[in-house]
Amino acid sequence: MAENNFPELKHLLGLPLTKATRIGQVQYFHFGKASITNAHGLILDVGAWTLEVSCFWQLEEAGQVKISFQEAEIPRDSQSFANPEFDVQVPGNSLRDRKLQELVRAQPEGLKVWQVTASEDGDLTISLEGNRVLQVQPTQGVLPEAQLFWRLFSNVSEEVVGFGANGVERG
Repeated sequence: MAENNFPELKHLLGLPLTKATRIGQVQYFHFGKASITNAHGLILDVGAWTLEVSCFWQLEEAGQVKISFQEAEIPRDSQSFANPEFDVQVPGNSLRDRKLQELVRAQPEGLKVWQVTASEDGDLTISLEGNRVLQVQPTQGVLPEAQLFWRLFSNVSEEVVGFGANGVERG
């Protein structure tokens, strides 16, 4: 692991993947559990740590790609009744959203992180229980508007680390 560059990654060890959400094309992976109150006073269930991803990512199982950021099409069960106003930007609409929701729901205790590695180029490999691996690879492509390719932040403290065109960024 590039521990000298990303010591914050050690906080993910032993935490379960508890939620996957998205805003537009930016994917959020939540690890552990925490609750926060938003500006409107609503209490939201979030991860103790959240990985925000604005680059290429995929989730593999036993070496095979099971879910990829590219799966933004209409789910098959909805295709025959497709709404002409289908908008992939709306969270929950895409095949990727459904697959991630099913994965998280199928694991009541969550998929625990057992290893995290990082390259100097900012590529992350997060190994989960069940022979699953989350690959985050800015070297394979990033969203055009992304200032940071990925960002890991705590929802219970002030810790944050990100990686972008300027390398490692904190705070």
